[in-house]
Amino acid sequence: MAFKDLLELTKKQFLKKNPEADVEFRAASEEPAPTGLIVDNPLFEYLLDRRFLAYGRFVLVYGKKGSSKTSLFLDLAKLYQRVGGDVIWIETEHAIDLDYVKKQGVDLSKIAVIHPDSLEQGLGIAEAIIRNMPKAYPEGDTPVLIAFDSIAGAAVEYELDTSNTISDIQPGIHARLLSRFFRELEKPLANEKAVFLMLNQLKSKIGGMGYGEDAHDALIGGEAQFFHSSIHLKMAKIQEMTAPGGEDGATRKIGSVHKLQCKRNKLGREGKNQEVEIDLYIDGGIDWWSPLVRKLAKEYTSLVTRSGAYYRWNIPNTAYVDPETKKPAVIDTEKSFREAELAMVIRASTAAKDEIRKAFGIPALPAAKEVEEVESTRKKKRKAALKTEDPAPVTRTVSLVEGA
Repeated sequence: MAFKDLLELTKKQFLKKNPEADVEFRAASEEPAPTGLIVDNPLFEYLLDRRFLAYGRFVLVYGKKGSSKTSLFLDLAKLYQRVGGDVIWIETEHAIDLDYVKKQGVDLSKIAVIHPDSLEQGLGIAEAIIRNMPKAYPEGDTPVLIAFDSIAGAAVEYELDTSNTISDIQPGIHARLLSRFFRELEKPLANEKAVFLMLNQLKSKIGGMGYGEDAHDALIGGEAQFFHSSIHLKMAKIQEMTAPGGEDGATRKIGSVHKLQCKRNKLGREGKNQEVEIDLYIDGGIDWWSPLVRKLAKEYTSLVTRSGAYYRWNIPNTAYVDPETKKPAVIDTEKSFREAELAMVIRASTAAKDEIRKAFGIPALPAAKEVEEVESTRKKKRKAALKTEDPAPVTRTVSLVEGA
């Protein structure tokens, strides 16, 4: 009883001094569960240790030059587009290849692109987007993906000022700008059905001591991006994929294989063991399913076994919808599948995906009632945000990619 009395007295005094505050005083058992965009992809779920990409969070994707960070963003963009969500691409490098974006399968008519001239402009635009979301989406039911691509590619206004010479520097200016951005936008973003994806280029740290594979990694922009991002995904290219092409049969690159590590995850497991491989094709984008088959055959042989170039599914009576006939069927445990063939069958089987999630130890989705309560609370907070003053006007306008 004393514990409840303490909370009630504290709450009463706090609200008397801060009547507009929305601070909650409640038992941990009453804390709402996190919710997010359901990905329906066991390999990505393994990486996230959840069946969803949590809303209202900053997500950091980083890797060396050529690790295909933008391709991962485009894959997430397709996921959002499939569920009727909106995608905003704040592109600082002025290097969009629309032909490649089309080949990745992204609908250009449903993605907006903004090219800020500086880091300050880019962060200012991002702030205005987040703060304006309660007005733009009054019901708050539309999932939104905002991508900042990239931090390393954005110059600060001080660097763009031609009155300054190369020798004129302001140490830490990127870090100071980003630190304030994250601190100010963390709360408003938490009330939205949105994910803010930050892309950054991995560099080698000069000097200093340390141990481990990440000891000498460095990112432009300082530590704030690490502190405030709920998920860190480190990306690296492992090898290129080639195949004969054209009438003369010349070997050409068709894609590449990449390693994805979840280095930090505030909602689940993280570290070196939270690692997957993905296949990235120039035509078609990321294939998660063939690498899933390979992972199962290597580490989860109770589900899939491999013999040479063929694979077998080991769980009997696993239903799926035949991709060709569109009719219900059962996976034949006596049949030997090619990698891509079994990948297609697993993708078409809710039961197979559930078996894989069970083997991976991925938690179930929150109950529908919990999701409703979270949505209700979030919408109340969004309505309160509408009473705040409008953000400063943005100097650059958002345009659809095709009209950019």
